[in-house]
Formats: sequence, structure tokens, C-alpha cells
Amino acid sequence: MTAPTGPDSVTAPAAGMGEGRRVEGERTRVVREDDCATRWGNEGLMVLSTPAMLGLMEQTCVEVLAPVLAAGEMTVGVGVTLTHAAAAGCGEPVAYRVALTVVGRDVDVDFTVVGPTGTVLGHGSHRRRVVDRAAFLRRLPPPTG
Repeated sequence: MTAPTGPDSVTAPAAGMGEGRRVEGERTRVVREDDCATRWGNEGLMVLSTPAMLGLMEQTCVEVLAPVLAAGEMTVGVGVTLTHAAAAGCGEPVAYRVALTVVGRDVDVDFTVVGPTGTVLGHGSHRRRVVDRAAFLRRLPPPTG
């Protein structure tokens, strides 16, 4: 595996989603203070947190899938298995690599999170579901507050 190529870079697939289609993409992001474990109660631990790793992997999926979805469609996460294997410090670039396979309305995701030296920081699987955006939003309760 190669190290990340640059901060906040995104590679995206060509348009056109279909059953069995495999789409790959990558997003590189520098670990920021808000991404660190200290935000989640581990005072002074300035390394990429597991919640941030998960969120940034999901964000990568959304960005990679956006060009291949039909108008009015979006994806939502419905399951995940994540292993957080190594640390990345604040200020380090981290690559979020996703390989997505379409299975009906589901998108199966294999992902790997890689640090600047090529160390695998995390890996796992994720499932997203393709939904009609307007219908999905209509089912949500009205916001409070």
C-alpha cells in the first residue's frame, strides 16, 4: 500500500451504478484536533479517534458514491464492522480507501484506513443502502428546539 498523496484529496469513479458494479475511491485528510480522542473523553490523547475514523470513512463513501447515484438518491449507513489497529497523530495525513460493490439497493463496502508511512490504521466492512432522498426525509420526525 502507498502512503496518502495529499491533504483532503478525493478520487472519484465514473458515473453509472449497476448491480455488481464495483467502485473504488480514496479521500486523504489531515488529522485535526476535532478528530482526536481527547474530544471523546481521553484527555490529552491527540490521536485519531475511532468515532472520527468511522465518520470520515462514511463521508468518503458518500463522496465516492455521489457521482454514480441517480438524481434524487442518496445512501445511508446500515451496518459496520471496524477494527482500529494503530494510531495517527494530530497533523498527520490519513487515507480513507473504499471499495464498494452494489448488491440490489445495498452497497457493500470494504475499507482500509492508512497512515502516512503506509501503516494500516484501521479496516473493516460497511453496508449502505440506496434510498430516495425525498421519501427518506419525509419519514423523519420534525426537528425540535
